[in-house]
Amino acid sequence: MKTRMIASLGCAMALAGALSAHAAGQSEADAARDIERQPVQVVVKAHDLDLTSQDGSATMLQRLSRAAQEACGASSFSVPDYRWAVKRSDCYRGSMSRAVADLGAPAVTRLYEEHPVLASN
Repeated sequence: MKTRMIASLGCAMALAGALSAHAAGQSEADAARDIERQPVQVVVKAHDLDLTSQDGSATMLQRLSRAAQEACGASSFSVPDYRWAVKRSDCYRGSMSRAVADLGAPAVTRLYEEHPVLASN
């Protein structure tokens, strides 16, 4: 089974880390730095897609977008305004750029570069 992973800085986890750091006697700034060093990985399945086709590439971009949102702190259960904000964050943009590059599928890369809005749907 073929799977792809994307990695992102754990931006949204700073609050949880700060709370646990406070309980452990660590400063919030130190806890945030520790969390930023730990990438979040989300598995994205691609085995069922034809990444050379337009439809397969568009579906892959949507999957990568959901994974990037999750890695950056938003989920399908997050309020729409929060998901909207995450999609416009540096964390999300960096995650998407790295994921598309790491995937190494020319049709997906081309579609992402030509129509980046497809990834944010």
